[in-house]
Amino acid sequence: MRNPSLAFDRLRQAACAVASAMADSALDLVAPRACAGCDRPDLLLCPSCRSLLFRPLSRPAPAYATGLALACAPYRGAVRRIILSWKDHDNRPLDRPLGQVMADLAPALSRLIDPLLRPKPARAILVVPAPSSLASLRRRGRVHLQPILLSLAQALQRHGLAAQVESALIMNSVRTKSVQAGGRRNRSHRLAGRIAVADPSRLAGHPVLVVDDIITTGSTIRQCARALETVGALPLAALALAAVPPGHEDR
Repeated sequence: MRNPSLAFDRLRQAACAVASAMADSALDLVAPRACAGCDRPDLLLCPSCRSLLFRPLSRPAPAYATGLALACAPYRGAVRRIILSWKDHDNRPLDRPLGQVMADLAPALSRLIDPLLRPKPARAILVVPAPSSLASLRRRGRVHLQPILLSLAQALQRHGLAAQVESALIMNSVRTKSVQAGGRRNRSHRLAGRIAVADPSRLAGHPVLVVDDIITTGSTIRQCARALETVGALPLAALALAAVPPGHEDR
């Protein structure tokens, strides 16, 4: 019998894709496009800036089973401008290209986690967003990582892995944006004890991939791993669209 849960997930993903395409068309009518990375007119992303989005790098993440956090590109220059345009200025047409670069991590990620999933786990891999504060959610009007998560889950499914999106983590109120709380110690103190699991029963026994938009000091992904471990989940790896290269976190 066909899995009704899987069928529902695919229907939801298709609906999200249609809604995104309609939003793109409406936005084109309201305002002309310019490249989010360099302001070149008439392009969402110019070829040069698009090429900068997939230059993968890794950072140590000992709280995760793989010991690594993977990012699509270094957080600097045009990549920084693209992500901030999408994240903080509601440039929703960037959902599609950013989702694609995250999906492009799937082959390397599959090779990395496959040895950790033997024998085959009884439960699906959960693709979980790093949580945003309630203030950020209200300001954006959406979970901005959702289309990125869906792209990654679909790519993992194409590589034979059972994966599904689960918004499992929550963040209690914080007073500053993560990119404003400078320094590793300040960011760690800002987040300490503030990230928790919304419904522990939905995570117990599941391997989990945590996805964030930007990794700076790594405090957020560490706190996510701790919260997951407390409810019996297995944090496999952390992923992000971009990461500050090691050694540059406090700059």
